[in-house]
Amino acid sequence: MRKICLTGLCSFFSLTRIKSLKSQIPYLLSVILLCCCLDAEAQGGFSNQGTEFWTAYMDHIDGSTTTDPRRTVSQMDLYITADASTTVNVAVADGSFSQTYTVVAREILTVVIPASAFIDQQGVFNKGIHITSQKPVAVYAHIFAQSVSGATLLLPVNVLGKDYISINYTQISNSLQSGNEQKPSYSTFAVIGTEDNTTVEITPNTYLLNGEVPNKPFNILLNKGQVYQGLSNADLTGTRIRTISTQAGACKKVAVFSGSSKIMIGCNSGNTTSDNLFQQVYPTATWGKSYITAPLKSRDYDVFRIILSTPNTTVNLNGNNLSSSSFINGLYYEFNSTSPNIIKADKPIQVVQYAVTQAKTENCFDDLQDVGDPEMIYLNPLEQTLDHVTLNSTNNFRIISNFINVIIKTSTVPTFALDGKPYTQFSAVNASPDYSYAQISVESGVHHISASDGFNAIAYGFGVAESYGYAAGANLKNLVEFIALKDPEFPASQLNGCSGVNYKLQLTLPYKTTDIKWDLKNGTTYHDANPIVKSTTIKGNQTLYVYEYPQNETYSSGDYSAVATVFNPVADECGTNDVIELDFNISDPPVAKLSFKGACLGDTTFFRDTSQTNGRETKTRLWDFGDGSTDVVQNPAHLYKQAGSYAVRLSITNENGCGDTSVPVIVKVNNLPVAGFDFSAPDCAAQQIAFTDHSTSADSPIIKWLWDFGDSTAIVVRLDNTPVTHIYSKAGTYAAKLTVITASDCASLPLQKTIMVSSLPIVDFILPDACIADNARFTDSSTIDDNSEASFTYQWDFGDMHASAADNTSTEKNPQHHYTEARDYQVTLKVTSKYGCVYTKTQTLVINGDIPGAHVIVTDPSALCSNREVFFENRSVVNFGSITRLEVTFDKDDATSMRVYEHPVYGQQLRFTYPFFTDGNRTFNVHVVAYSGLACQNVQDFSVVIKPAHAITFATPPVFCLDDNPFQFTPLSITGLAGTGIYTGNGISTSGLFNPSVAGVGVTGVSYIYSTPGGCPDTVKQQLLVYALPAVSIDGPLTMLEGGVITLNAKASGHNLSYKWTPTAGLDKDDVLNPVASPTDDAVYRLTVTSAEGCSASADVAIKVLKYLQVPNAFSPNGDGNNDYWNIKHLDNYPNNTVEIFNRYGAKIFSSVGYAVPWDGRYKGSYLPPGTYYYIINPKNGRKVVAGNVTIIR
Repeated sequence: MRKICLTGLCSFFSLTRIKSLKSQIPYLLSVILLCCCLDAEAQGGFSNQGTEFWTAYMDHIDGSTTTDPRRTVSQMDLYITADASTTVNVAVADGSFSQTYTVVAREILTVVIPASAFIDQQGVFNKGIHITSQKPVAVYAHIFAQSVSGATLLLPVNVLGKDYISINYTQISNSLQSGNEQKPSYSTFAVIGTEDNTTVEITPNTYLLNGEVPNKPFNILLNKGQVYQGLSNADLTGTRIRTISTQAGACKKVAVFSGSSKIMIGCNSGNTTSDNLFQQVYPTATWGKSYITAPLKSRDYDVFRIILSTPNTTVNLNGNNLSSSSFINGLYYEFNSTSPNIIKADKPIQVVQYAVTQAKTENCFDDLQDVGDPEMIYLNPLEQTLDHVTLNSTNNFRIISNFINVIIKTSTVPTFALDGKPYTQFSAVNASPDYSYAQISVESGVHHISASDGFNAIAYGFGVAESYGYAAGANLKNLVEFIALKDPEFPASQLNGCSGVNYKLQLTLPYKTTDIKWDLKNGTTYHDANPIVKSTTIKGNQTLYVYEYPQNETYSSGDYSAVATVFNPVADECGTNDVIELDFNISDPPVAKLSFKGACLGDTTFFRDTSQTNGRETKTRLWDFGDGSTDVVQNPAHLYKQAGSYAVRLSITNENGCGDTSVPVIVKVNNLPVAGFDFSAPDCAAQQIAFTDHSTSADSPIIKWLWDFGDSTAIVVRLDNTPVTHIYSKAGTYAAKLTVITASDCASLPLQKTIMVSSLPIVDFILPDACIADNARFTDSSTIDDNSEASFTYQWDFGDMHASAADNTSTEKNPQHHYTEARDYQVTLKVTSKYGCVYTKTQTLVINGDIPGAHVIVTDPSALCSNREVFFENRSVVNFGSITRLEVTFDKDDATSMRVYEHPVYGQQLRFTYPFFTDGNRTFNVHVVAYSGLACQNVQDFSVVIKPAHAITFATPPVFCLDDNPFQFTPLSITGLAGTGIYTGNGISTSGLFNPSVAGVGVTGVSYIYSTPGGCPDTVKQQLLVYALPAVSIDGPLTMLEGGVITLNAKASGHNLSYKWTPTAGLDKDDVLNPVASPTDDAVYRLTVTSAEGCSASADVAIKVLKYLQVPNAFSPNGDGNNDYWNIKHLDNYPNNTVEIFNRYGAKIFSSVGYAVPWDGRYKGSYLPPGTYYYIINPKNGRKVVAGNVTIIR
């Protein structure tokens, strides 16, 4: 463990050794006090990030090719991510596959492993999968198929060990059941050599498939990249796998994986679903003593196993010590759980969490809402944590819910971030409130989690009969045997460091040694033949001894390694030497910088971390806002309670613990300005209102005024305080606001004032029609929205220059005035509402002359008929102005014929229809009165003669089809004077003979024009409709067999058709488009198609009926003219028929294609003897072959 602040301050002091520290001492003391309680495990040399990995495409119930009844195949994917972009190579040891990829920082690269790498047998295979990279990466492996999926975190070679215990589960599966793979599944482990000539000792706890017996060690020799896969029908938990020393060299590191090709966990029933398991095993030396677990979200319960590294271990579960007898085979304890657990031991243990088979509760009751399947996840102890992880929440295979479980110190929760955003929805662990846990629901894809201190996390997901799960990251430091960096100026050691710091390498051992060989992997070696113990520590019941490399080392930024080969006085299978390695990273310290926005009292000030991090992740931040408040997030927001100047500092450390503190940035918090304004009155709609600013500011000048008039118009922004005006378009109550902003960007609180805007009166009045003889009376028609017209006050100006001042004005609502001159006058009305809102309107009044002249003429006196309108024209005038009214009585004897025209114009057309009549001419007297005012008028009288018309009627025309015969039109009656008539129109003769085929389909207009000498012609118009004929066709001619049926394939188009077939004999229906025909003799059928309008069309089809053959069974070819030929009735109707005749011995004696010449009983020109002969007739044309015998009689 190390102190964040110690390493951070170490870097700070080393950076400031060339600076004056006097001004920083008070602040440094506050930082030390704030930070010294924060601990974190170093992430680097022993984490799951590395540059070299090994894995294997282990046995899966679904092979890489289709072999089972479900016809599904498995697939293996690698998910690779990194903190910095890098290049990675993935290869299979046998050389069959090698590909180089680019990994983008914080993104996931998915690599599909070729099917040829799949291992489904027990034995040694040259199929190890090798992953190498230029910079550290994290790798996750996933083996999956339809509803059978398992995933694991991969461990880099530098953290691999030499001693492992396989951890699996009770091997029960549904793979042999009907509907599944119908083949056995196995408990599995795999061992991969990372160096040539690696001797591995395996002690199985149960029988292996190859016959290896329980508890009897056997050895295998692996070269680099070779894989040994072990398979068993039983649980392989407890199988020990370790490397041993041989003549080929010391013990070497191997990678070990455990799992199952398919397994169920939990309640076992007939329809239990199963899944594969796949996890990389942690070296026993990295196991811890303290664990906290969290339930898998959305599941009914979980299964756990606690595995012992040493038999005589005391284990405490949730405050209770477990009895040694409760451990199965003295190795593991299994229990179910639905809540967090606290597990502690006095010796290293491994805890494994299992997801269970879906749809069952802990008591094995059905729960159809429970979705998921078995999974095995190796948990990390509290001693082994990481402070940042990039992971992949996959959706393979058909995962519908993804989660991340996090175990973290409660004090570190405020600094936890998910995908760069704070996440604090944690729950305290009840029995251990110093720790908290979260079950985070996430979408599928790449996620990054981080905190200022270490945490443990697992990633998992569930679908229907599907699951995956793995440790999101792992720190695998050997807790009793390791190398670390030590800054002599501070007590804590660390696994990574900072440039410019004078470090010493420290070696911690669980024993005293007499010989250490150091190799710094840069050409520098040192042999310490008499090492001295520099210090000791007690860890549990074990004493640890600390040795040091004799020289201090200062490093520049980069990656480094150190190896110590140590004599172990207690020899074991690996000999007397232990090789201890440290891969570590040195980074340049960051340069802390900050910026801020907003420094106004009452407003939030937003701070931003703008530090230069040299491409490294910032692990911790400490903001000091200068007012006694602090924060640890990346970009905090802070609210200052008092105005004033504050010195703000930011202290940061990167993941190596290298830190810096920014120079103080002065934040001046200003008082807010105070907005003030007033406005003019009265306040009337559609009229300007003036707003005057009275705002003040104590700390900074006002530079901007924001006027919000409260009527949804745009805010007006002014850069000075000159008065502004605004017009409200409508009456109402408005909230006007003013906000002012100072030069220091501080905005006042908005000042709001209520403005009551009153309606303007809508001024209008009616001008009189007047001449100089009249008193002109004016009528007010003004209104207002609130109906307060009764409160109006009026001011009239008649515009009469000849009138006195008193006579020229009025305050009445509807005044009158006498004008003495005919001319134009400008009349003005001003109306004031009760709210003081004023509006004025001016109109032009024309005072007409007093001498109007009534004059109306008939526009065409020669064409006046009783069946047409008569047109007149107004030509009335006045000596000045205009005619205001015209009254015309078109028949002076009929008062109802009077029409009134207000303000007629000269040349206006007037029209009137006189009563219809058919006998002689009639005379009507017209009376006209023209007005230029009320008292000024003139009269005109004249007469018009109207000619008679005719009454002609026709019968309603019929509906026509295109093929109808011509139709003769004749009027039913003609009333009136005698005359002559002709017809016009498309398709009709002048005598009225209409031919539909000439007119064509559609609507045709025809007219009958009747004329009388000296009289009025009449026209009668009719619309004739001609309908198209339906279209019909039938496929044919047709041929069919007697006794068979055939569908008549007819096609027809038209409107709402009906069908009729004739004759009906032999048809199943005669009123459908496509009937089924079965005539016994040749027939011709006709289909008549009729549209809804009664138009018809027809088509015929001929059917040839191929009759059954009538084959005679005897004939007498003796030349007497009777039955001399074997005539087969109806055979001639079968084109291309064949006839073959054989004698009793099978010899063919006659054959023909077509039977145009019947057989005459001869063979090669000679008559055959009487007897029986055999025939085969193939009529073809769909008729079956006919066979039988025929007898020749003589």
